[in-house]
Amino acid sequence: MKKLFKSSYFALILLFIYIPIFVMILFSFNSGNSVSEWNGFSSKWYKTFLENSPFVKSIIVSLFVAVVSTIISIVIGVMAVIGLSKMKIKTSNRWVRIANIPLVNADVITAVGLMLFFIFAGLKFGIFSLICAHVSFNVPYVIITVLPFMNRIDKNLIDASKDLGAAGTKTVRKIVLPILLPSIITATAICFAMSFDDFIISYFTGGDQTNVSTFIYTAKRMQPYINVFGVFLVLVTVLVVLLWNGYQIINNKAKTNKELIKKGDYKIKMRNALQNKINILQASIETELKTRKSKSVVKWTKFKILDLHLKIKRNRSFNSKISKLEWKVALLNEEIAESKRLTTIITKLNEKKLQLQSKIEKINNIKKSEKLQAVIYKIDKKLDKYQKEVDWIKERELADKQKAIEIGNEINVLNKEFLVLTQEDKDYQWYKDKINSLTKKQQELNEGRNIAKLRETIQKLQSMKEKSVESIEKTYQEWLAQKKLVLKQVSIVESLDKKLNNLKIANASDEQINNLVALRNQKVSEVKELYSAKIQKLQTKLNSLNDELNKKREKYFPDVTAEGYVSKRASWFQRSWKRLGLGVLLVGSFGLLTTAYIKNNVYDLVIGNWGSYIDPTLITDFEKENNVKINYQQFDSNETLYNKTYTFSYDMMVPSDYMVKKLAQENKLQKLDWCKIDVLQTPKNVQGLPNSCPKDQRTDFDENFDKIDDTLVEVLNKTVIAPDDTPILNYGIPWIWGDVRMVWNLNNDKVVELLKNKNIYDQDEQKEGQENLVTHEENLSWGLLWEAANAGMDVKVNSDPKNVFMFAFEKLFGQIMAMPPSEENGKLSKQEQIDKAEVEVKSLVSHKNVGLYGDEIVDKIAKGDFDVAVVYNGDALYSHTSDYESETEDGEEDQEEPNSEESDGNESTSDDLKITHKIDGGNPDLNSISLIPGGLAEDKVSEEKGVRQSTNIWSDNLVLSADNRNLDLSYKFINFIFTRESQERIVEETASSTPLSYLIENPPYEGELAKWFKPTNKGEPFDLDKVWDNYMVDKFNNIIATKN
Repeated sequence: MKKLFKSSYFALILLFIYIPIFVMILFSFNSGNSVSEWNGFSSKWYKTFLENSPFVKSIIVSLFVAVVSTIISIVIGVMAVIGLSKMKIKTSNRWVRIANIPLVNADVITAVGLMLFFIFAGLKFGIFSLICAHVSFNVPYVIITVLPFMNRIDKNLIDASKDLGAAGTKTVRKIVLPILLPSIITATAICFAMSFDDFIISYFTGGDQTNVSTFIYTAKRMQPYINVFGVFLVLVTVLVVLLWNGYQIINNKAKTNKELIKKGDYKIKMRNALQNKINILQASIETELKTRKSKSVVKWTKFKILDLHLKIKRNRSFNSKISKLEWKVALLNEEIAESKRLTTIITKLNEKKLQLQSKIEKINNIKKSEKLQAVIYKIDKKLDKYQKEVDWIKERELADKQKAIEIGNEINVLNKEFLVLTQEDKDYQWYKDKINSLTKKQQELNEGRNIAKLRETIQKLQSMKEKSVESIEKTYQEWLAQKKLVLKQVSIVESLDKKLNNLKIANASDEQINNLVALRNQKVSEVKELYSAKIQKLQTKLNSLNDELNKKREKYFPDVTAEGYVSKRASWFQRSWKRLGLGVLLVGSFGLLTTAYIKNNVYDLVIGNWGSYIDPTLITDFEKENNVKINYQQFDSNETLYNKTYTFSYDMMVPSDYMVKKLAQENKLQKLDWCKIDVLQTPKNVQGLPNSCPKDQRTDFDENFDKIDDTLVEVLNKTVIAPDDTPILNYGIPWIWGDVRMVWNLNNDKVVELLKNKNIYDQDEQKEGQENLVTHEENLSWGLLWEAANAGMDVKVNSDPKNVFMFAFEKLFGQIMAMPPSEENGKLSKQEQIDKAEVEVKSLVSHKNVGLYGDEIVDKIAKGDFDVAVVYNGDALYSHTSDYESETEDGEEDQEEPNSEESDGNESTSDDLKITHKIDGGNPDLNSISLIPGGLAEDKVSEEKGVRQSTNIWSDNLVLSADNRNLDLSYKFINFIFTRESQERIVEETASSTPLSYLIENPPYEGELAKWFKPTNKGEPFDLDKVWDNYMVDKFNNIIATKN
């Protein structure tokens, strides 16, 4: 049971480790976009992975950085280890503690420290800074891995090398490094894994270099092609492990074979088998007998059972019982020896004490005398300790002798009573047994407990061994007898012998008998010739094996004392071809990796964009079309992009509207030349430029070129760059845009009831399908989030601080952010507005049923794991499309019947709450509505005097950096990316709204989803307020820190 528990425990650990890997491999073949729900088998993500140019480039960067940093770390670390081994132990330990600081230090602290160091050093962030950072945290791993092996090297080996005339470098190369090689290989594997897997330090120090971890982290949504990358990693790991284990097996086999060759046991089984066959055939020739196997199944079964029984007995000839007895004998011998040893120790200590006392009497020096007195004091303590043990043993022996005397008296009394009894008496046997047991006990006490036990144990052990040998011998004789029955010895011409016997029994004529005898002799001669031929073949094989053994023995273990021996030294190539081949392979692989890195990192254009904001094939298409290379960087927030501008220069970026304003005010952007943009109309109110450029100033001019949506232009014109009120469109072109809205899950009865009670949602019974949906956004308030949270509903909101505070600002004042004092906000200062909003945000976020989410909120909505969610319209649209779950063919969706009687969990059951609204073209499992609040702000009491709530209309804009290195190519990219075809592919990838008016009016969606695709025209953009934005973010972080 204990073994079963141990094996089960180990199996659970293996399951815990490997189940995630199996799930990852399975989901790499998922047909849908979800990374958490299975939708069908497909291999499309493998193709997507191979075609994803930015992701493949990040893998190349990770491999290159890992290899280079590992090589440098190994060189530095091994040199440091050799230096530390030559220092004093205390000094070496101090340096090792200093070197280990990066191991115990938090990665984020190390990363920030390295970033600040590179900034102060004036070092440009890029591949050099990234490799230096990786080397800084890899070197300690080399030291702690290699140093213990270095300390275990016998110093005599190094001294012997020096005595034989080897220089220091040669000693290191010939003695030290070969001994350290296993630890160096281990350190190499650790360094490579740590470097390849690193994220935090790479994130802060990478500059224009994006490794795999950073790419995955900055992606807006977790895509299934990440699982494909994981599968390739697992395959490479398994391949490396198999190759390494195969090499170890082959290497160990070679060593074992050398040992066997030295002992003469190389292929001993094969040689013995051949020799046995030769002996059997030779015996058959001499005796004219052969072995015939019995055809009786019963006999063979019995023989096999006896054979198995004999093997078991031989293996258990010294079984656990005998082993226990032997162990007991050893313990008893130790106890007996211990008592004798104690007596010897006491005797020697007393002798030493007397010697010291005599010295003290002869010494006149007080200090020496005191030292000797201290030694005598220690000896007295030891004497007391050992004397107590000896006294205890003696007391026990005296007690045993006293008890033996008492038992002897009792035996005498019993003997007197026993002599009176006869065999017919009832107590006769009892007296006899009692006297025998007491006599035995008396003998044990007189002899000594341990000695008696030892004698009995030895006798018992001997008896058990004899029984074991007898049992084996008996079984062996049975086995031999049975073997004779299944393997009979018969004549080599058995059939002729039978005929000859039959003729003799039948009294046949002499002529017949003589003829048969002659035939028999002829047949015997033929069989012997056949056997001789077989012996010759077998002997040839045996001689070949013996020759092979002799050749290998002469090769590996030559007899140097033999006459005529000449030392043969293999050529350098023969001795080094393995290492040379491995070196060529490693250098060639590194050369290919370096070539791939250089090829993919000589860029014509560097673009920084949000994760998952583009179809990766667009980058590939643009590169092929213009024969250029693009370094496509991803970031996860505007703040990250802003910080990177201090350590790295982008050519083009896609920041949000308020960040465009900040960058422009700091002169980090340059104005656009709309005359070079051939695919878009120049928006109105662009300062310093005409509303349209003359035809001859545009290349590839198209009379029907698209325009930016009017609503978007109107919103963007509200964001101006101080101090000259230059509109934001002078600096950027909208990449995508949208609004922030509520999504309500109509599968929940409570949600439907709440919306109906607030007169926000209803159904027109006279209409069917989607047309029966009636919504009243003018009655919807952001305050409904607080009511939903108080009612225990599952509330999920976007975690951006500006968006979260917007809920409270709109609820209180009907504005999206802190604004200058006015009638609408009660003439409160910006700080007072933020403080008041903070109270509202805290009351909302403090609920356990309210969750703050980043991009993973899309997965939650797609699964229907929410009651109300606040997201960007693009995320809401993406989570509701059928493509999010799987690529179903037309007509395969199972539409739910309007009058379905299903009732499960929170689904509606009553007639008045029955929901028939479904989204055309969307995920059939979801039933939601998307609304933008338009109700009155909470502090207002009437529509005439009040302010209507709205939402944030955001945009991420493509801009040109002030130090753009390739303006012509930048404008080519703009003209490529803002074509209808490119914009359609971006919409397909992100589900976010495009700036092109044509696509807004002709969306790639139908029904309700088409409404979600077009952002509202009743909203405002966030403006830049450096002071109060930071104040608000600090408040938000304090709220998050205290959330349960």
